[in-house]
Amino acid sequence: MKILLPVIIVVLVIAVVLAMRSRSGKGSGANQALTLEQKLEVLAGCGLKLSDPFTTKDLLISWKREDFEKPGFDLVLVGLGMTEEKEPWRHHCANLWHFDTECIEDHGSYKRIVERMVEMAHGALPLENIRDHVDVEKAEAWVSFTFRNEEIKIECTVEDDWVDPAIFAKFVELLATSSPDKVFIYYDLGGQDCIIGCVTRDELKQLNHQGIGFVPLTCS
Repeated sequence: MKILLPVIIVVLVIAVVLAMRSRSGKGSGANQALTLEQKLEVLAGCGLKLSDPFTTKDLLISWKREDFEKPGFDLVLVGLGMTEEKEPWRHHCANLWHFDTECIEDHGSYKRIVERMVEMAHGALPLENIRDHVDVEKAEAWVSFTFRNEEIKIECTVEDDWVDPAIFAKFVELLATSSPDKVFIYYDLGGQDCIIGCVTRDELKQLNHQGIGFVPLTCS
């Protein structure tokens, strides 16, 4: 027993050390100190990358480097998902969108949302003939489009200038029909804005493996 006791203690110590290493490595991509370039490299490896001709210099127009390099990915996702701050207002990333939910003002507001969802899907969501009608004063709003020769019209709830979140359920449903390997994703920023994107299911798994808390948009 005197011989076995030290052995048991050593085994327990090794087990504790390995468990601590495992915990510290889990989700380290979202927590460890990474440079802006390293964070962009992580995201690019998960299918979310800067579009040409944009570089890190374009992101640094909006915020300081030290802001981007604080723990977490929130601000980098905002910078990647926004448009450039001058005409022609091109998106920094083709399939990521920093979305403000208080955006419904007049005719064209819902049409722009549909067009952006189509753009992010990279041909996987073939919607055509997109039209909308928005009259906030009369509490009237709808958007329509054609999907595989089927005319679809969505009546939208009007609540001041807030988007009707139920509209996104239709895009989720149609993408699952036209391209099951792709998924619309959502990242909560804790306010009225959020991040919406479109990636493959494998890329979503990679994002989550890095500790970046995207979840699939749902139909509910």
